[in-house]
Amino acid sequence: MTAVITRLDGHVLQLRMNRPEKRNALTLPMYDAMSEALEQAETGRGVRAIVILGSSGSFCAGSDLADFPSDPSQHGPTPVMRLVEALVHASVPIVAAVDGVAAGFGSTMLLHLDSVVASPATRIFFSFVNMALVPEAGSSLLLTRQLGYTRAAELLLRAAPIDGVEAHRLGIVSTLAEPANVESTALSIAAEFASKPPQAMRRAKKLLKGDTAELMQRIREEERDVFLGLKSAEGAEALRAFRERRAPDFSGTS
Repeated sequence: MTAVITRLDGHVLQLRMNRPEKRNALTLPMYDAMSEALEQAETGRGVRAIVILGSSGSFCAGSDLADFPSDPSQHGPTPVMRLVEALVHASVPIVAAVDGVAAGFGSTMLLHLDSVVASPATRIFFSFVNMALVPEAGSSLLLTRQLGYTRAAELLLRAAPIDGVEAHRLGIVSTLAEPANVESTALSIAAEFASKPPQAMRRAKKLLKGDTAELMQRIREEERDVFLGLKSAEGAEALRAFRERRAPDFSGTS
């Protein structure tokens, strides 16, 4: 089974995460495959819009922790940063079709996109602190900018899921659609983007994004602190508890 399915329909590139047995959790090869598709879309002129989709009723449960190195300081999740940078620097408009769970990287990637379509029952989950990790992909900066400090802190520090309706109210989701219509609505928006003058669209998106230097600096700071979390006693306990399907016990950590 291909874990990332790409399809070019006219000028719209579809990227479908396809690990339904893991709720489309991303492995390192999946990060690389998605990065390559975004990078090729940037350098070519055939793609005028991109749609990121999940499969089997889930969008993306985040990174597959079983696929990550045990010593991040030695190896580093380079494919993750490659995809983050591709999203930050993308000039082609990107739409997401979100249904089911969007957690971890499945939630933070949404903050970099131009249109997010979701169903009311979607569960968006910035779950990092629960795994003894800091938020990543620039979310600590982007959510604070978008929502203000206290609302961002509620999402990132309590790390509780919100549904699509609440995400729409907060502006994380731009369009609500019934589950059966999420993909068709996202594809329709992407087709509309693709019908516009392509170079004007790219220039307009770059202006909307503004200077990304501060964002990239924050992303690198987050990456450093993610490494610290993965190597910490808290991180080890959170990962053991996750794999053993039990509540973590942080009473012995400090």
